[in-house]
Amino acid sequence: MSDNGSTQPTTPAQQSEAQATARAHDFFRQWWFSLLVMVLISATTLLPHDLIEYHLALQRTAVASGEWWRIFTSQYVHLGFNHTLLNVVGYLIIAAAFREDVTPREECIALLLSNVGVGLGIYFFSPELEWYVGLSGAIYGLLAHNLIIGWRRSPLLSLLFGVYLAGKFVYEQFISGPDTVTAAFIGADVAVDSHLYGAITGLITGIASYFLFHRSHVALTANTSAERAD
Repeated sequence: MSDNGSTQPTTPAQQSEAQATARAHDFFRQWWFSLLVMVLISATTLLPHDLIEYHLALQRTAVASGEWWRIFTSQYVHLGFNHTLLNVVGYLIIAAAFREDVTPREECIALLLSNVGVGLGIYFFSPELEWYVGLSGAIYGLLAHNLIIGWRRSPLLSLLFGVYLAGKFVYEQFISGPDTVTAAFIGADVAVDSHLYGAITGLITGIASYFLFHRSHVALTANTSAERAD
């Protein structure tokens, strides 16, 4: 029994159990929001098609009539299993790649702002898109945000993702247009403009977050390390 009255693990089995509990707690602390998003978009595959079509998808005429929530809800419903799977895997890759750089709170804010940027971008600047569902645009927004925040710790990773983003947008916007392979996989045309709107939003939020929060944290960490070295 310790002085503060708490019981400390004394046997190897108790120590192993305590370590496992600590690892599980740490995993949940880092991953709870990412898991929530992936579970949410997976669960929406069970929704009736009519509910998605008439109440949740981004339909230009419905939004113009006052159903503004579609700007947000449209991004958490999908065309079917393949479409959902593609976005779940994409979200998992991005969340895992920058897990040490972005907290769940920052991930939540960046994703929600990307949702807004994609939804409003489609509504105001892509009049040819009468109907839209899917999270891919916001996922590109989160990727753009994360690579800016993560470049100090993992510059090569951020560079690779940055080159990928730049190449993809040049290819989609100026060379080839929609990805026919992905379109065949999900069963519908790819709304490439949503990727662009998401990435632009993510760049804005990433730069703002870096200068408002992360730069001062990096400077403080560097100063602390220098003081310890002295």
